Amino acid sequence: MKKIIVSSLISIMAVATVHAADCIMAKELDVHFKNDSTIYSDASEMQEIKIYADFLIETDLYAVVEGHTNSLAEARYNYDLSSRRAIKVRDELIKLGVDKDKVSAMGFGETTPLYDNNTTLGQAQNRRVVGEVFNDEIEVLNYLNNAKSRIADIKYKER
Repeated sequence: MKKIIVSSLISIMAVATVHAADCIMAKELDVHFKNDSTIYSDASEMQEIKIYADFLIETDLYAVVEGHTNSLAEARYNYDLSSRRAIKVRDELIKLGVDKDKVSAMGFGETTPLYDNNTTLGQAQNRRVVGEVFNDEIEVLNYLNNAKSRIADIKYKER
């Protein structure tokens, strides 16, 4: 089984203990959307999805597609919007040939901002769908259960 290697200091140290032929550099997925919609921010977002689909097909890995929003609308609305964004990207991946049993979608709403929601740029950057890759279904289920548990109490709270 190939191991997923993510670019970081920790993974660089881990590579030293894993045979290089058994490693895969994980391709990132980072798709952005127009404000208050499931419309991609521009045409290049579909190319990003295509590249990610090719990566998943080639490596036979599993993925969780995570939807996120900024905090401009109500938390309940943002949670729903983030879920719709994640589902849209998951559906695109499946249309491009990714096995439907190997890709899941989950909305995080406004619970996990990476950028400052007090700026226009930060708000735009938080309107995103990203992908996480996993070696097998058990890792996916553990990740989803942990994520659902983590956001259960905060997904409808205003930020």
